[in-house]
Amino acid sequence: MPITIPPWPRQTPEIARAVTDCIESADWGRYESETKNALIVAIQSFFEATYVRLCCSGTAAIEISLRAAGVTNGDEVIVSAFDYPGNFRCIELLGAKPVLVDVSSENFGPDIDSVAAAASGRVRAVIASHLYGHACDIASLRDLCDENGWVLIEDACQAPGMRVNEKPAGSFGHLATLSFGGSKPLSSGNGGAILTSDDRIAARIAGMLDRPSDAFPLSALQASVLAPQLSELRKQNEQRNRIARQIHQQLNQMDSPLVCLAETRDGIEPAYYKLALRADSQAIRNQVVATAAEHHLPIGHGFRSMARSSERRCRKPVPLDRAEALANQICVLDHRALLIDESDVFELCQILGTP
Repeated sequence: MPITIPPWPRQTPEIARAVTDCIESADWGRYESETKNALIVAIQSFFEATYVRLCCSGTAAIEISLRAAGVTNGDEVIVSAFDYPGNFRCIELLGAKPVLVDVSSENFGPDIDSVAAAASGRVRAVIASHLYGHACDIASLRDLCDENGWVLIEDACQAPGMRVNEKPAGSFGHLATLSFGGSKPLSSGNGGAILTSDDRIAARIAGMLDRPSDAFPLSALQASVLAPQLSELRKQNEQRNRIARQIHQQLNQMDSPLVCLAETRDGIEPAYYKLALRADSQAIRNQVVATAAEHHLPIGHGFRSMARSSERRCRKPVPLDRAEALANQICVLDHRALLIDESDVFELCQILGTP
């Protein structure tokens, strides 16, 4: 019997009811939407943010955050060489220069020593992403940014619901971003949000987006489907975390060329959009992906490294060896596969572990 991978996005009675209520109340056609306001309040509470601004995508949230941080032509922004490529492009879009740093050996975020070594008088901001269920060293990065007068943009687009020492991911940066893209654990097809608890930054965002109508809006219908998902997020994340731990344990017991890189550190409650698996070589990684595809498992390559980007496009003040290695060895299992029945975990690991 094939492994049953739950469809995504989920369709539940609660989501259907929320959409129906939005339509029947005509809230879907209003500028001032009660549905959107209710979602904002829910996000403020869940992520412990004073201000929440909904927008059209996670990438737009990064761009708006960079602008709110004061990034402009000639500035520099520090970012990991192993990160979502859209972050690199947003920096370039503003006429600023990405400064590439290496990946931490403890997680998939920027290495704190590399960030410190990348300091210059032109650095304005740092983007730090929580990737593959792992929390980056966000508290230390915040301290370093405060010491240098930099703005920390915490990219939580792939980690909604993660908690770090009992605080939600998205509550550490001067700014934080969320994504509600079609494949995300919180999905409205498209959409995003910017979070901050800084009054001045919030005022800058309002000044940029209110013209006077919202320049990068999320619709009321999109907001309506997010609220029910947010209320179920902790429960869904607990299931994903449980299955990730079982995959980690099962692959460890097998003579497998794959290592499951589940988040296991104390004080971290993971939130998986993708679960990372590391192969011994690029060839094995590619074979694992091909074999998994034959079994209709949602798996693909991880991010490519930006380390080979031209020196004209970016500054590279430190070696980027870990970023290069990860780009060649990592494959990632979609969060849908972490919602399978526990009885299917062994078979899934047999497929992954014997390419």
